[in-house]
Amino acid sequence: MAHGGTAAPDLDTVPVATNLRLRGIDGRMTASLVRGGIDQLEGRREVLVGRAGGDANLREIETYETYGHKVVVKFRGVDSATEAAPLEGLDILMPCNGLVDLPEGAYYIFELVGMRVRTREGLDLGVVRRVMETGGAPLLIVERAEPLQTSREILIPAARSICTRIDRIARVITVDPPEGLLEL
Repeated sequence: MAHGGTAAPDLDTVPVATNLRLRGIDGRMTASLVRGGIDQLEGRREVLVGRAGGDANLREIETYETYGHKVVVKFRGVDSATEAAPLEGLDILMPCNGLVDLPEGAYYIFELVGMRVRTREGLDLGVVRRVMETGGAPLLIVERAEPLQTSREILIPAARSICTRIDRIARVITVDPPEGLLEL
């Protein structure tokens, strides 16, 4: 199997582990797993290494282990610090169509970013720009549709009691915010 073959830059990929760093002289590397609770590397023989939306190289996994929110990976053919050096700072990517299916009602963070947010009454609140992990329910960072308030962003907990519907096709999150949330 060839190592380091280039994948098409327009391949729709998402990072599953970020910021590869050298972990020893034998070419092992470590990276931070993207939050989500599902091990995307389990059972996989190869992954893409690069930047989402950019060029990526196909790499065969020789071994890997997870430790909390970190992964230690050894790519076949990368047997020294010198050979691993060009991979430092890159991410481990997966094609969107190759991700593990989530249970009903669960979503990948990358799916939420860019979705419009509306109240049950149809008021357009804005667009999700990022998701912040908090230890509890993640927070949707929503850039206001009309920044008339004191803040350009709204922080909305991604709790089922507040985010009552997520429509992947229409790319809309319907929220039922508790009183006062939108005024913060």
